[in-house]
Amino acid sequence: MIACLILGDSHAVATANAVRRAFGERCAVIAQAGAKTSAILKRTPTIAYRGVVISAGANDALNLDLDDDLNAIRGRVRSVRVVWLLPYDREVAAAIQSVAQRYGDRVIDLAWAKARKDGFHCLSYSWVARSVVRAGYVIPLHVAR
Repeated sequence: MIACLILGDSHAVATANAVRRAFGERCAVIAQAGAKTSAILKRTPTIAYRGVVISAGANDALNLDLDDDLNAIRGRVRSVRVVWLLPYDREVAAAIQSVAQRYGDRVIDLAWAKARKDGFHCLSYSWVARSVVRAGYVIPLHVAR
């Protein structure tokens, strides 16, 4: 079983980069800035991971199939430890929260962090990196001091 997967959009890219800078990591990363949920679904692997971080939906405010796409992503993910990153858009965050709750997954709400001027991205993802490592979703190679 592979240690972990960071899957999704630009929030996943930034989280993976922050984890790598602070801790090193053993994670597979399947993420692309600007990825819509349907594209993330197509790239979602079906192999097992110990922990998975998912960021999806931030680019899908007008996606009428968002709920179906999110459920399909989660249905393909093979892990008992899954955490979703909730975007700043509260309607999308609510849809993700619903899927997470259905599967017993945890969430990290990015709205707790100060947003960049674009209103979509966190000013810093270092706290997200610390959160996913502390909760065991990402296995660090070393501990930063």
